[in-house]
Amino acid sequence: MFTDFNLESMFRDFMSDPVLWMSFGILALTLGLMVFYTWYFIKNVIDAEIPIEELQQEETKNNGSDHTHGLNLNSHAH
Repeated sequence: MFTDFNLESMFRDFMSDPVLWMSFGILALTLGLMVFYTWYFIKNVIDAEIPIEELQQEETKNNGSDHTHGLNLNSHAH
């Protein structure tokens, strides 16, 4: 049944089959987009800065406090 199977004929069949080209092309495009958006997300998270307004609000809110930053000291733990 597979008497004339060899690597050359498999390679020739792969090079001439448009369905395989389309499948591997879409797979490569999908993997490329996944890599790009992963890199883009990580880069933007690393380079992110806290807006100045939030820093100023935190500073004015915590001025004169005991610097417990949102801890509810009146709650009872069980």
